[in-house]
Amino acid sequence: VIPLSYKKNLWSKIMLNNKINKDVAAIAHYRSEYLRVEKNLAGNTLTPLQDIRLAALEEFSRTGFPSKKQEDWKYTSLTALGETPFSFQPVLSQLNNATQTRLEQLATSYRLVFINGLFAKHLSTLAILPHHGMMTHFAGMLEHHPEQLFAHWQPKDTIEKNSFVHLNTAFMHDGAYIYLPANTQLQSPIELLFIQTGEQEQFIPLRNIIIAEENSHAIIVEKYIPAQKNSAQYFTSTVTECTLAPHSHVQHYKYISEGEKALHIGNLSATQQKNSQFAAYSLALSAALIRSDVHIKLLQPDAQCQLKGLYYATEQQQIDHHTVVDHVSPHTRSEAFYKGVSDAKARAVFNGKVIVRSQAIKSKAQQLNKNLLLSSHAEINSKPQLEIFTDDIQCTHGTSIAQLDKEALFYLQTRGLTAVQASEVLILAFIQDILQQMPLFNDEVSLAQHLKNKWVNADVFV
Repeated sequence: VIPLSYKKNLWSKIMLNNKINKDVAAIAHYRSEYLRVEKNLAGNTLTPLQDIRLAALEEFSRTGFPSKKQEDWKYTSLTALGETPFSFQPVLSQLNNATQTRLEQLATSYRLVFINGLFAKHLSTLAILPHHGMMTHFAGMLEHHPEQLFAHWQPKDTIEKNSFVHLNTAFMHDGAYIYLPANTQLQSPIELLFIQTGEQEQFIPLRNIIIAEENSHAIIVEKYIPAQKNSAQYFTSTVTECTLAPHSHVQHYKYISEGEKALHIGNLSATQQKNSQFAAYSLALSAALIRSDVHIKLLQPDAQCQLKGLYYATEQQQIDHHTVVDHVSPHTRSEAFYKGVSDAKARAVFNGKVIVRSQAIKSKAQQLNKNLLLSSHAEINSKPQLEIFTDDIQCTHGTSIAQLDKEALFYLQTRGLTAVQASEVLILAFIQDILQQMPLFNDEVSLAQHLKNKWVNADVFV
């Protein structure tokens, strides 16, 4: 008779070996993909860029994809990502006539459009920015202005390294490049529209660079949408780097409504200098997996940041938000407020961390996460954290997870509403306050439509 403990140990070893084999296969696949497309990547003749890519590829090969044994990925399942051989296919596909016509009708003052990760000039609204500013795409900068790009862009200084950032860096090919010279103040938002046509098992790396010089002001809006509702499985990898000089103000919006089988792994980082203000607003709605990492460094006194977000997970979706705000300098301020809703068999995660360094006296930090469970099978994991290494600071953090109030539901039904209508009213009330703090989302999003049908038509946000 084989002891039960032996069987368990044997099974654990088998599962571990399977995990190792999958990791090895995934690493080998992406190394092979890199060798296949290396000569086609933008700026492949630029030695500094190739050195960065190769170093990133080696780091990814060393670490592979993270596992649930790592604390920051404890609740994130990457099974689909590890088992699917996504391939890099830089092809500018055509949109259907209806979508293209709608884009042309809703032209904005500043817009960059990307299809499957490639710049679509014919759909973009290019304009000359004040003070010789630049609004173009990453591949174009590598081709026409590499000296200017490398003069302002130092990826080693702005990005918090992890496996997905390394993978993105190895394959970085295109994305948005926005340079705001000193005293530039834009009256209209810059819209970055990323449309995926949903080719089967496609890997779409996107690198966005935003540089705000002293006393510049701008609003940047990233939107990720599918060209059609029922698209195939694809993998979107995004890295957005923001560099804020003294007295600069940047508002960054990110709207994610990808295809129902899509995997979206996004990283947003910002470094802030004296008296700069950065606001990051997030609305995560659709994709099989959404993972959003935000890392802010407040490097000089009086730098301030605000992080606001709403996530709504249904069916078997998984939506994860991880934030890190690093108070490096004294007299810095930060505020993080996220709300989440989880329904059916969906899973949501919020992991927020505030770090206050030993020299960051007189700093203030607030962090709050509120969640609503709509199903007995839904799951939400919330973990706000404070790491404080000094005195004379003000820091608060909190979290809550609750269900709809049965008494409130009963009261609304006694006033003539159905059970569904009563639930919608309470859910709207729950999310309304966070949307009011994200001005562009509050103006454009049809809340009723989101509640009744999570699949938002591209027309809503295009």
